[in-house]
Parts: sequence; structure tokens; C-alpha cells
Amino acid sequence: MDIQVRPDRTNGPLKKLHGVNNGPVSFGSLVDLTEHFRNAAFPLVRLHDVNWPHAWEVDIHTIFPNFDRDPEDPASYDFERTDAYLASVLSTGAKIVYRLGESIEHTKTKYYVHPPKDYEKWAKICVGIIRHYNEGWANGFHYGIEYWEIWNEPDNPDNQVMWTGTAEQYYELYRVASLAIKRHDSTLKVGGHAATMVNHPFTQGFIEYCRTHVLPLDFFTWHTYAGDPEAIAANSRLVNRWLEEAGYSDMECHLNEWGFFKSAGEQLWKPEGAMQRQTTFERIKNEEGASFAAALFALLQDCPVHEANYYDAQPHNLFCGLFDRYGVPTKVYDVFRKFNELCGYSHRIEAETGDGAQGVYALAVTNDSGGSALWISNFGGESREYRISWPELGSRQGEWLIMDRERRFDRLEDSGIAREGGTISVFLPKHSVLFAKFD
Repeated sequence: MDIQVRPDRTNGPLKKLHGVNNGPVSFGSLVDLTEHFRNAAFPLVRLHDVNWPHAWEVDIHTIFPNFDRDPEDPASYDFERTDAYLASVLSTGAKIVYRLGESIEHTKTKYYVHPPKDYEKWAKICVGIIRHYNEGWANGFHYGIEYWEIWNEPDNPDNQVMWTGTAEQYYELYRVASLAIKRHDSTLKVGGHAATMVNHPFTQGFIEYCRTHVLPLDFFTWHTYAGDPEAIAANSRLVNRWLEEAGYSDMECHLNEWGFFKSAGEQLWKPEGAMQRQTTFERIKNEEGASFAAALFALLQDCPVHEANYYDAQPHNLFCGLFDRYGVPTKVYDVFRKFNELCGYSHRIEAETGDGAQGVYALAVTNDSGGSALWISNFGGESREYRISWPELGSRQGEWLIMDRERRFDRLEDSGIAREGGTISVFLPKHSVLFAKFD
């Protein structure tokens, strides 16, 4: 049997892992995806590398442009653009993870990704931002933002694009800022360090530093881009093991940057690599990237991941798979929207794939009203007929939808579904997603 569903074995609630990075407006508000955000009900939006109208709207240097000013004086801050951006995100119904720090700099000259010249002052600026958005300070708001992340990818090995300092300098910045935030409001959740692909020495050093100095670490954040969903699952287990060994056994783990990415090699970012870039990033947006996302939503249900944020929900050509550069939803977006429908079912039940169905991932869910749903991603399996054992559904009618190269969750006709007792057989092309609902 390729997929065995056992409704008598429950696996707990379904985790809503379809969060994203960045909000619905971009290109100076010329492109507004608010309705698409609402339709997919992205639960959690992380703010980093935003593009409205440039990549700096939530960065420290944008809000506090003159570091020599007094962080206790509201006049030292410029919240206007950031206020507008956060309002656009919150209007979709999502909650926010606010990254305190700077956006990535791929330029030869680095302008803002340096260690602050005064850590204590930098931490006071962070507290000022929190006061503005949570406590109404400086004509602010009462948004109740819970998650505050300190910096992004200070361990990024790519030519210091995120941090020009040492590991020890970042550890010290985290110490000063996390303690300052907790002194101000102990109910807030402080975390980091947005680890790049789980960079082993840096990440292990950070966890040990937090343990040794008894620092606040309410949630740990990490990133992985991969061509195989199993690589992301493996990193989740690795991070969890390191945290447990350091005594953080109940730590919230956030995979707050992830994506499907198969690099075309060293030529990708060279002038002669234009065609390779096109091929690489178009695959992210098509049925291959869509089935990858669907597979990961299923796979991570049993991994130590509490929240997840896809990179990125902004409409442009590089890395971002939910929309094209014009704001047209892709097949990846369709997967996020359909997964949100799946989240309407409250109980997860066991769905096991057999040895002959490698590369196929399945989820089965039920609700208190007797409804059931089945979610299958054939990301890496063969294009063939797959046999599904779910005895109680053998005679029940339902809505069968499929996404593949030719279709975008179109209705699967009854002629494509074979039933024999409690076994259902369906042809699933490689890089397809099946979503079936039974009332």
C-alpha cells in the first residue's frame, strides 16, 4: 500500500505553517496583494528585506536615522513609513515577527550591517520601537507584537552581507539587547539568531553563550533553502538536539526563512548566468516549487518546528515563489491558499507512506463535524497510480482537486478515481498535489 490512513490514531492538532516573510504592498504601493493575503490567511508575517518602496522600511537606520540623537526623545525617531508598512500587514489579519536590525546588503560597500558603535544605545532604540508599536509612545499604537528577533543571519558566510563583525560581537549585541527588552517588558518574546542554513560553529556558539550567560531566548530562528524537503527536516532535528543539549528542551523553534532552491552552480550570479537564473527561479514558482511547499507542510508536522515563514511573499523574480513580478499568484500561492483550507480541520490523524512511495508526503485530518480531508504531495515520486487505504472513505463521495503541470487544483473527475473496498487509486504525476475533502 502506498499510503495508509489510520483514523483511530490521532497525531495532535494541525500546525499552521503557512506564514511568510513581508507584507502585501510593494513597489511603492503600486502592487497591493492584500486580498490574496487575506484569502490565504497567512498566520504570521516576518519583516525582513521589505520592498516598500525600498528594502529598509523596518530597519533601525530608517527609524533612527541619526545615531547621535537621544533614544529617549520621540523627535529622534522617524516612524512614518514604517507605520504605514506595519498597518498594511496587520490589515490582512496576520500577526508580526519584527526583526530588529538591518536588511541584507549585497553591494561591495556595506552601509548599515556593521556592529553598532554603542550596544546599550542600540538596545534603547529597540525598546523605543517596541514602545511605539505596543504602548502608544511617540504617537504610536497598541499592536501587541509578541515576537522580537534580534538581527538576521549574522553568521551569513557570503561576503559579510549581513554582519561585518565577529561572532563574539553579535553574541554581545544579543546579550545587551535581549536583557534590555526583557527589563522593559518581561512578557515579550525575544529571539534569534536567524541562523543561515544552520551554520554549525556560529549557531552552537550562540546557544552556548546564551546558556552560559543565562540570557533570554524565548524562540530560536533558523533558515534553510533546499532542493529536498528532507534537508529542512534534518536541520530542524539538528537544531532541536543542540537546544535540548543546552537545556532548552521547550524552546519555540521558528523556521522563519525557507524555500525551494536548486542552485545552478557558481555561474548563477555572474553576468553569463542570466539563463541559469531564469531557469532556477522559474522552477521555484511552478509546479515543482508548489509540490515542494506542499510536501514540507506535511513533513514538518512531525518535526520540532513551531512556526514557519516562507521567503518571500513579495512579487519579484528572485527567490519569491508566491507571486510573479506583476503580482499574479503562482501555483505555490495556490498551495498556501489550499493549505489554509486544510487548517480548518482540527485533528490530524496518521497517514503513513510505504517504502515504495519515496518522495510522496501525506496528511490526513478530521473535524468534530465528521468531515475529513486528505493532502498528498508527489514531489519526488514516480508519475504513476498510487493506492490509498482509508477504509471508511471507500464509499463516501468527496471533492477531489489536483494541481500539476497542466492544472491548478482543478476538479479530478470520478473516472480518474478507482475504488475497491477501502482502497482508492489515483494517478499522481510527479510534482503534483492532491487535495480531497469529504463532508
